[in-house]
Amino acid sequence: MADFLSGLLSVLTPGSLLSILAGSVLGVFAGAVPGLSSTVGLALVLPVTFALDPAPALLMMISLYMAAEYGGSITAVAIGVPGSSPALATTFDGYPMTRRGEVGRALGISLFSSMSGGLLGTILLVAALAPLARAAIAFGPAEFFGLGVFGLAIVANLVGKDPLKGIVSALLGLTAFVVGLDVLTGAPRLTFGSSLLMDGLALVPMLIGFFAIAEALESIASGRRRTRRLAGAGSGFPRLRELLGLWPSILRGSAIGGLIGVIPGAGATIASIVAWNEERRVAKRPERFGQGEPAGIAAPEAANNACVGAAMIPLLALGIPGSASAAVLLGGLTVQGVAPGPLLMTERAGLVYALYAGFFIAVATMFAVGRLGIPLWVRVVAIRPAILMPMIVAVSLIGATALRGNPADAWAALFFGIIGFALLRRGYPLAPAVLGLILGPMIETNYRRALTLSSGSHAVFAENPICLILLVFGLLSFAAPMVRNRLGRQRATP
Repeated sequence: MADFLSGLLSVLTPGSLLSILAGSVLGVFAGAVPGLSSTVGLALVLPVTFALDPAPALLMMISLYMAAEYGGSITAVAIGVPGSSPALATTFDGYPMTRRGEVGRALGISLFSSMSGGLLGTILLVAALAPLARAAIAFGPAEFFGLGVFGLAIVANLVGKDPLKGIVSALLGLTAFVVGLDVLTGAPRLTFGSSLLMDGLALVPMLIGFFAIAEALESIASGRRRTRRLAGAGSGFPRLRELLGLWPSILRGSAIGGLIGVIPGAGATIASIVAWNEERRVAKRPERFGQGEPAGIAAPEAANNACVGAAMIPLLALGIPGSASAAVLLGGLTVQGVAPGPLLMTERAGLVYALYAGFFIAVATMFAVGRLGIPLWVRVVAIRPAILMPMIVAVSLIGATALRGNPADAWAALFFGIIGFALLRRGYPLAPAVLGLILGPMIETNYRRALTLSSGSHAVFAENPICLILLVFGLLSFAAPMVRNRLGRQRATP
């Protein structure tokens, strides 16, 4: 406690507080703009931190990391476009609420859930650093393969009423990740002799195309009118009773985010989708999910913000980044002369406890920035679609190009936008395709690594208890919706 109070005092200085505020504002912006993300935002501010002392520099980065996870939900709720991939699950219920005229309520639930998940993730970081880091390091290729299969099995809950269309969409995503050089052998795959495809199809252009450009084209083609707003939506915050009623969903989402976030390489995207799926599974009326269910916002938002604190556990204890954003943070620590690892708690205890205290203050600052900004976010939906949709396309293409400085990414976003528009017109869901692109590399790479370590024996997946449990859960998760639908039809038959 004395060390924590000492760290808190070092944070409560003008320079540190200003760094946290700047990081929170920049983080919300980076998360909300399609094509940007916490990783891109951290990379952009990394040169700025070189001139700062270690504590203010790292506080700016962790506050940006935290705020960006919330920021992605702003556009996910307001216009149905996830600002970053962890907000993908938030669009499932957030945007339907906006189209009902409940944008302020949806943004309020998102903000409260993000704050709660960030707070619980920080408590997890402080209380369980050493034991959870040891559990995370135990994951090998077989365990990561099982985790990827379990995540991909969630496709069964994203397919709607036609499972075949959802499976086709998922196969499209799995095919897209194959394009490029083989990660293990370096052999070109599905490049058709083009050097532009050697680097593969990036996730961000696909997200921008599917969820920004395709949505804009669909809006124009369907002649969608301006979204209706409820009176008083500018206040943006739901009633306290409703927020308290969402605590079970927030706790479940935070627990899932904490467990998945601590595993290096898993990430907030998987955590948020798993949280949404599990919330739908335990719900008394799962058919409401995807139609504007508040719990469908609370669980994934709590999960992706809880991942922030959880991802710091293997980073601080072992020097292993738990996510791409944590990898940028690792670079920031290195530049500042801080070496993460088992000796960090003894050699730089003051800095560690300053980071602990900074996380709590960053959560509060994120909440304040988001709360004050809700009236601004709500105004987005008041813009006429004829004006808003071209703006979305323009900003999205700029974001796609700026990510890697490669104009080919803008063309890729346009290509995926046309494909996504065609899929939407035919009733194919887009989320399974994105899930396939995200999880495909994890599944293939770790499958091949596990077979290499076992001399080609598939028994390694059955002999590994963690992998076996994940595979069984994945099978149950895939089969449960089909069984539930079959039982529902049998009950409905007289």
